[in-house]
Amino acid sequence: MGEQYAHTLIAKPKDFTPSASQVQKFLSFLVAQNVVPENPVIVLRIPTGKMRQFPNLSPAMNQRLGVEIKDQKKLQSLDEIAAIVKTLQDYELDVASMGRPKLQPLPISFNEPYHVGITCYVYSKCRSTSDPHEESLGDEETICYGRICSEQQQDGLFTNPHSGETFRVPDAGCALFWFEFELGKFLFPEFTNNNLKLLNPFIVTEAERTFGIEFVQGCYWG
Repeated sequence: MGEQYAHTLIAKPKDFTPSASQVQKFLSFLVAQNVVPENPVIVLRIPTGKMRQFPNLSPAMNQRLGVEIKDQKKLQSLDEIAAIVKTLQDYELDVASMGRPKLQPLPISFNEPYHVGITCYVYSKCRSTSDPHEESLGDEETICYGRICSEQQQDGLFTNPHSGETFRVPDAGCALFWFEFELGKFLFPEFTNNNLKLLNPFIVTEAERTFGIEFVQGCYWG
């Protein structure tokens, strides 16, 4: 098991991108409901189209490891979001803080303050939202999480961090738009119902109401 866990809320329609005002409204809702504790840090990341490659290959994907280079800008307020991102086709918007959320995003057994980070991903080309791990992948190949991929990668492949079991989730393999709900290091939710519908239902309902679409769920950890 790795040290960092993020739960993903993935737009089911593969051609959907949100408006800037929808993104601002939903992130403001999450802060107002104290899903992210008060006084969060807000960071905008804009992909540059450049990659920093590493010499080794991912054993699970047989693809060269690397990171996408992004420009970063710290925002002072959630109220700035709509005006700043409305002309952007590709961006990541991170809202994060330390504390004890009043509306807990994921079921964890931990009573101390912890990190909660929510990242909104919006892209002009489909990106992979799958995250299978080497021990659960078998002979199946898929594109690494966050990399540009084909819309044909419909099923999402994910790995239970406790058991190594593979989850196959229809319509969760790629998207133009999704959210990550990241927890503090070494904090993992329990997978009690043999599925990935772990995110607080109140949050899912509000997301579907705000954006007017259905969402599916996945996970990303390591």
